[in-house]
Amino acid sequence: MQAASPGSSPALPKLLLYLLAVMFGGALLSVPLFHLGKAAHGWLSTSSLHDVGLVKWLLAEIERAQFTRYFNRAVLVCAIVFIWPFMRWVRLERTLLPAWRPFSKGLKQWATGFVLAAGLLLALGFLFLKSGAYQLRPDARWLKLGEPITAALGAGIVEEFFFRGLLLGLLLRTMKETKALLALTFVFALVHFLKPPEGWQISDAAVTWSSGFLMLRQIAAGFGDVHFLLAEFATLFAVGWVLAKMRMQTGALWAGMGLHGGWVFGLKYFSALTTYAGDWLPWIGANLKVGLMPLCTVLLTGWIAARLLRPR
Repeated sequence: MQAASPGSSPALPKLLLYLLAVMFGGALLSVPLFHLGKAAHGWLSTSSLHDVGLVKWLLAEIERAQFTRYFNRAVLVCAIVFIWPFMRWVRLERTLLPAWRPFSKGLKQWATGFVLAAGLLLALGFLFLKSGAYQLRPDARWLKLGEPITAALGAGIVEEFFFRGLLLGLLLRTMKETKALLALTFVFALVHFLKPPEGWQISDAAVTWSSGFLMLRQIAAGFGDVHFLLAEFATLFAVGWVLAKMRMQTGALWAGMGLHGGWVFGLKYFSALTTYAGDWLPWIGANLKVGLMPLCTVLLTGWIAARLLRPR
């Protein structure tokens, strides 16, 4: 555990203020971004460029995009814009990161975590298929692995670098280890939970200047749904806790990157092959990160990983 730096101020309130600014900024930016997208569609569809391959793809993406997608992109833009002043405010620096060497040991930890997490999650999905909670898609493409692998590598590397690397190191400056792990895990689960309910949308004609704040209200309403809170927030919290504990146990980010990537791969791959067949909450949800069964699987994965990667 890192020692507290002299003069360090608590980072958790600053981190929560950053998240609040990102969500508020996203609510303000989402409507102008929505109208900008619609205006761009109108201009491109009547221009001489509308038959160009890249423009045709962009037009198709804009046509499919609903307001919730613009809201998500607005939040992402605000997160990127505000990250630099936030980093300067809390003094994020490279020294907060754990060691990366030796690479050979790290790669073994990554591979162990990836295979374990993806294997157990897909095994759970197989049980769901057999139970009738899910059904295979008629057009299931078993060898379409590009998107799941890309998402797994991106989330595993970027999120572990940021959450279990920089932010955990930052919290350990001024907090005891257990409190720092709990605080970071709560923030991690909260960030992933901040989205509108599945299937909820605003029609294009109904978008007004306040639609972004209506999205925030719908997101906040998710915390009032006990079944959904138990089914998804608890699983996200368990994921964050397992990854934080592996970071402290191994003293590096490799194992967490492997576990995180394995879970993302299993989730994306299974979702691409199957459809949800009924209301099984709180035990089984619309994907492999929702439900008490996935929660138990995450905890089991963490327990096995802690023993396989025990320091020697």
